[in-house]
Amino acid sequence: MSNVEPSYRVLRLLCANTIGMGGFLAAYVVAREPGVAVIAAVVLGAIGYVASSVLVDYASSGTNGS
Repeated sequence: MSNVEPSYRVLRLLCANTIGMGGFLAAYVVAREPGVAVIAAVVLGAIGYVASSVLVDYASSGTNGS
């Protein structure tokens, strides 16, 4: 069996996409302004990507048995 390190890029992008879509819908419901909703989605998507990256790094560091 090979010991290939898995890539979590897809997981990070899915998390960012989900958070971005949720942010867009919430901002659109509150502001009723598409421009504000797009900006909120981009900001929340970036935060979601960074947060999922930190979570993946934390989770992968705990698999070494330490």
